[in-house]
Amino acid sequence: MEKTFQTHDLYLASALKVHGFKIVDIKRNGSGRGIFVFEDQANRFDLVKSYFSGDLSGSLKAFSNAWADLKGLVSEMEMENSYGSRT
Repeated sequence: MEKTFQTHDLYLASALKVHGFKIVDIKRNGSGRGIFVFEDQANRFDLVKSYFSGDLSGSLKAFSNAWADLKGLVSEMEMENSYGSRT
């Protein structure tokens, strides 16, 4: 089984996506928040540390696109939970 890393932080998830982390799942926790599950990578700890210290760099356009994509996935998940799966 592959190692994964989970976060409910949409901004951190966006940064991970921009830096090549593959999303393997999006789940809901008990309070209804989305949890992003990524395939883990050896550089994850340093990347997360750089993100929280404000030292992480990258394309703002790519970050904005990743944020919109992930937000859309969470919204889709919320709709399916509210209205049932689409067929």
